[in-house]
Amino acid sequence: MKKIILASHGDFSKGLLNAVKMIVGDLADCVSSYGLYPGQSASDFALELEKTISEDIECEYIILSDLYGASVCTAMLRLTNLHNVKLFSGMNLNMVLELLTRFSDELTVEDIEQLVEESRRGIQSVTLQIKEEEEVF
Repeated sequence: MKKIILASHGDFSKGLLNAVKMIVGDLADCVSSYGLYPGQSASDFALELEKTISEDIECEYIILSDLYGASVCTAMLRLTNLHNVKLFSGMNLNMVLELLTRFSDELTVEDIEQLVEESRRGIQSVTLQIKEEEEVF
């Protein structure tokens, strides 16, 4: 079994989770979100989470954070000392959907490489190119 935790500054993780639920429905039941707000401590949340994770050693925890090197990601880094935790930064919708629909077993090194590559692949510069003789709508 796996649990996915979306961890971000503000409401980003909450909004991302809402989008995931809209697309995959009940498949997102294993996903939870955490938002850090002014005056709160990411370290306090990491300590609480560490207790939960260490009591649930049979479950794989995948933590997705918003920004590499920022306070949320840095606080979560300590959790990677636990054997059942994997941490990623730069979370996006592609990443969460890939985790839910493609990877059901514990993530291998190869899976992690594929996940990161697929997440990057979803970031594109998109433009509409119209030929002069075509009408758009």
